[in-house]
Amino acid sequence: MRIAMNFDGYNKRRYSAPWIGRIIEWETGKKPVMNWGRYIGDDNGGEVEIEANPGDIVRIGQKDYRGNNTTADWYEVLEHGLLNEVSATKARELFLNHKESLNK
Repeated sequence: MRIAMNFDGYNKRRYSAPWIGRIIEWETGKKPVMNWGRYIGDDNGGEVEIEANPGDIVRIGQKDYRGNNTTADWYEVLEHGLLNEVSATKARELFLNHKESLNK
């Protein structure tokens, strides 16, 4: 299913385009590997989108080139495309549980 989040306009000299990624692998002691979605819009606003299923973990963020307002939030994909914001620790736990349930 299509997962999307809207973004308001931003100053492109200060911020990168918003981004979204779905976690596809997460080895112990390493950063997660992501399948990247895309941003549809411009600095006047738009939305990020990606294909994901309930139980998947996605990250959504935007880089602040000054470094003090960067976002990189974790979300669990729920039924009907709803997103539940979670901590990084909870995201890892949910990812591993979801991966295990898919392998049964």
